[in-house]
Amino acid sequence: MLKFLALGGLLAALAAPASAQPAVQQQQLDDLRMQQQAAERRAVDQANQLQALDARLRADQAVADLSVQRSGVRIPALPYGDPTLAPKASASAPAYPSVPDAALADSNKRVQDAARSRR
Repeated sequence: MLKFLALGGLLAALAAPASAQPAVQQQQLDDLRMQQQAAERRAVDQANQLQALDARLRADQAVADLSVQRSGVRIPALPYGDPTLAPKASASAPAYPSVPDAALADSNKRVQDAARSRR
């Protein structure tokens, strides 16, 4: 009987590590699954952040495009000045010829007399 108990004890001692191995393997599998799930969550978070940054970039570009359209076309400054503006008064006024009033009145009288005599 002593042999039987010794053999049973030996078998029990050998069986304990064998039964513990599946528990260790199961724990390792659980750890690997948790790591995989955490990696998947990180990948989803990174994808969400990338999409948010992309959307913000597109929105900023659209705002910039609208502000350019709103400001109108930029026309370069003309090197010789704007022709639509009145010239500056720095130049002296031209001297136009003038006819005295008496000479104009005399000329007008002669034209009217000549026109009456034809009728």
